[in-house]
Amino acid sequence: MQILGIKSPIRKKRFESCTQREANEKARTVCTNVLARNFKATKPYQKLVTDVSYIYHKSGQLYLSVIKDLYDNSIVAYTVSKFNNNELVFDNLNLVFDEKWDGTIKCLLHSDQGSQYTNQHYIKRMDSLGVTVSHSSKGNCYDNASCENFFSHIKSESLNLIIPDNEEDLINRVNEYIEWYNNDRPQEKLKGMTPIEYRSAYLNT
Repeated sequence: MQILGIKSPIRKKRFESCTQREANEKARTVCTNVLARNFKATKPYQKLVTDVSYIYHKSGQLYLSVIKDLYDNSIVAYTVSKFNNNELVFDNLNLVFDEKWDGTIKCLLHSDQGSQYTNQHYIKRMDSLGVTVSHSSKGNCYDNASCENFFSHIKSESLNLIIPDNEEDLINRVNEYIEWYNNDRPQEKLKGMTPIEYRSAYLNT
């Protein structure tokens, strides 16, 4: 790389949170940190992590909500919105927990303590699906490091290299990156396979 004059973007060790505190603390339900930084899963949908992050274009910002499967590190759902609110989170949840969801799957969904993940609608929805809710310790980004790690990747490897011109350009870049991340980006933790290749290998066993 030195001979060819090639430089690799280095991700800064920083964690950004864009969740807001609920004004009415009584409306919040904070669950036990069941995940407890055990980011290994033995089968798909056993452990999911989710979060929201700011993403920027030249004229402003949008919000990206993702759900990541810890089995193969794939992004199983994502949604982009102008607003960081409950609708953003629930629209994303609906992409996974739809009418095709198999209620027999023992699933854990981990997030931080943002208001979108501690309100009664969220707790009741997960309970109705039989999904175990897990929350990070208060103000501790490392408890959801796997999700933070993905945001670091998408920003350093795509969105921050050349700032998108507008909302449409930003959304297209997000779509392209996640498609590439899931299907074409090999990972050492996955024995050199991409997330989709790793998942396919499991399904074929």
